[in-house]
Amino acid sequence: MEKQLVIDAEPRTRLGKGGARALRRAGKVPVVVYGGDRRETLALAVQERDLMKILRSPKGLNTIFQLQLQGATVPVIIKDWQADPIKGTLLHADFVRIDMTKVTRVRIPVELVGEPIGVKAQGGLLDFATHQLEVECLPADIPESIRVDVSALEIGDHISVKDLNVGERMRILDDPERVIASVLAPRVEEAPAVAPVEEAVAPAAAAPPPGEAKPTEGGQE
Repeated sequence: MEKQLVIDAEPRTRLGKGGARALRRAGKVPVVVYGGDRRETLALAVQERDLMKILRSPKGLNTIFQLQLQGATVPVIIKDWQADPIKGTLLHADFVRIDMTKVTRVRIPVELVGEPIGVKAQGGLLDFATHQLEVECLPADIPESIRVDVSALEIGDHISVKDLNVGERMRILDDPERVIASVLAPRVEEAPAVAPVEEAVAPAAAAPPPGEAKPTEGGQE
């Protein structure tokens, strides 16, 4: 846990859209805190710059930090957040209380390490199929990422969840057969089909218009 990472929070006295807009104008973000052993849901506000530091940190959403309210602190994690699609400013966030002694469930990004033999020496293509994995572990054991070494993969090889060794402190919940990464054979472009050349056919002689007789030899009818 990031013991020194503390964010100050304050109660929200004015709820609704008007109160939220006023907070954002002041550089703050409305948040709610729930979960843990306490059933109480709190409506609070935090500084946007503090929340952005967490979202941009190596662990991102999986960062556990101390939320300080009126002198008391509680460990929390960001469950969800919303941002303005145009301005990029934070609109809202949900925090969940964390019990550091209990196993929690989080999604961890997958990081591929190395360049596969099948790509470097055989001209294959690396297919990165699974970018996140759902795991269970104690909060203090949440990693920044799950590193997967793909350097030994040749064309036709793959790495599945069952091939990963994450130690005894973490359990992966995804299907063991789920493919993390594979090396595919290079695509071979087919040559465009050439249309067969048709033999030229001389146009048939035009028939005489109706009522017009065909002249006989010598110009006589």
